[in-house]
Amino acid sequence: MVTNRHNVQLSYKDQKYVGYQWDGMKVDGYCNDSDYFELSFTGHTVRYAIPANPAEDVLVLELPNESVQFRRKRRPGEDPNKRTETFAPVILGVERLAGDKDLKRIAPGSQVLLPSYSENYDRSSERPVMRGGIVSSDPESNYQTDEQEAARRVLFQAHSVAGASGGPVYALMDGMGVLLGVNAGHLTGKEPKIGTIHSGFSYCFKAVCIREVIDAFPDVSRLQTLA
Repeated sequence: MVTNRHNVQLSYKDQKYVGYQWDGMKVDGYCNDSDYFELSFTGHTVRYAIPANPAEDVLVLELPNESVQFRRKRRPGEDPNKRTETFAPVILGVERLAGDKDLKRIAPGSQVLLPSYSENYDRSSERPVMRGGIVSSDPESNYQTDEQEAARRVLFQAHSVAGASGGPVYALMDGMGVLLGVNAGHLTGKEPKIGTIHSGFSYCFKAVCIREVIDAFPDVSRLQTLA
């Protein structure tokens, strides 16, 4: 499972969380229109790894060896004892992670899509919402501002907001979506009489960061544990 490091290690982004510990964690959501699934980390020691560059806000968790619990969202008048017999989540294969060859074919102006559970996600069915925009920096370059440390980033023009951290950023290439990277934050600007505002630019850490971490899992020395 891929997310931002700051979503799991809260002090990574904000020192006020130094000393805090996780009380619990689970993965849940909908698929197949009405099938709800849930995977709990309770009682498991979970292994995770991060990129070699600590400035790259990416973390990959190894899911626990636990059965996925699932049920259907009941429709009005449906028998409450009815059980779902099949479960088909969409799993993104590593071949869909944008590599160096893909980054040569994705250009500034290419469309990006960001599904996320940001502040305005759909409460009626607990589903994410989709935002869209365009690639703004050269994907072959590693975008960086004066305030940022060197890292493998891509800038895009789309509004990343609270709750969207850790979500996938897809780029359309030859009519197919590839995972450009992990959404990590946005840039701000200042306006007279208004103050700090969203600049309209957001950024992700490239999918090659994810691949590096996945490849690190056989190397025990690179792994850490989350109790």
